[in-house]
Amino acid sequence: MEGALKTAKAILLPGAIGALIVYFSYHALAGEQGLAAWTELQNEEARLNGEIERLKLEKATLEAALVRLRDKTMDLDYVEEIARTKLSFVRPDELLVAVR
Repeated sequence: MEGALKTAKAILLPGAIGALIVYFSYHALAGEQGLAAWTELQNEEARLNGEIERLKLEKATLEAALVRLRDKTMDLDYVEEIARTKLSFVRPDELLVAVR
């Protein structure tokens, strides 16, 4: 009986420890907060940082255009450019040619 108990301890204890190591290793690599999820979050962070930079540039461009349209600093050439490109305005002595 003692021999069987020693054999069981010799097999079960390392088996249980091995199972725990496998369990924690799996969750460390593929779990919700594991290495794979961390890598995905890093990629998402890089993508979002790129989008933030793009939006900052777009904001700066729009603010520069807004300054050119304010009453005190109005750029009449810029207003005319917008009217011609966005609204297709022409002067009475000009001819509009549509290119498709």
